[in-house]
Amino acid sequence: MSEQENGSLQQLMAGLAHELNTPLGAIRSNRDVLQRAISRLLNILADDVVDQSEIEEIRSLVKTLDEVVEIDQLAVDVITDLVASARSLWQTDEAVKRSVDLRRVLDSTLLLLGHELKHRIEVVKEYGDLPAVECFPGQMNQVFMNLILNASQVIPEKGTITIRTRCSDGYAVVEISDSGPGIAPGDLERIFDVGFTTKQTKSGMGLGLGISKGIVERQGGRIEVESTLGEGATFRVLVPHGAESSAAR
Repeated sequence: MSEQENGSLQQLMAGLAHELNTPLGAIRSNRDVLQRAISRLLNILADDVVDQSEIEEIRSLVKTLDEVVEIDQLAVDVITDLVASARSLWQTDEAVKRSVDLRRVLDSTLLLLGHELKHRIEVVKEYGDLPAVECFPGQMNQVFMNLILNASQVIPEKGTITIRTRCSDGYAVVEISDSGPGIAPGDLERIFDVGFTTKQTKSGMGLGLGISKGIVERQGGRIEVESTLGEGATFRVLVPHGAESSAAR
């Protein structure tokens, strides 16, 4: 694993650990609520006679138990989604291509990067219809993670990342645009060189861009970049879908 890939993985792991803390905290908190509610129910039911006020309390406790179960199920669903997204990202040694909707790959990536983005970055999703594409989903997840991380890192304070999807001339197209400072014309020619960085960015524009370019090209696609200095940049990923049928919805 290269130093750039290792840095990306460490950043992902930190964000994943933070995101897991929220649902796990809810489950831990609900455990105490559950124990108190059950204890109180057992005390009431131990009495030979249950009066009307205790019946009302039982109803309230049962409602509380229902709410605890619902919250815990939501927490489990969040954990399941996070783990599934992480697994798909780490499967970069896939041997067989699979038919996937790139919008789902994008959503998995955004879920994993939630901690990195949510305090500073507004993510705008403008998803158009896309056909399924034959690709290595884990590798495409890595591509999108690199592009979205770079977009967030070039934005100095708060800003916007806009993600668009569409079809064009036999390609599924994903565009990732940022509201950052843009890229100098001279740097555009070298932006995909492995290890290339610019002095203007705090984390280096070169994080994973060369790797991402290679991944997409191995799957028959390409990455393009457009930028006007002072007006942000747009990275465009094009993956052939080989389908003339109607797009998936």
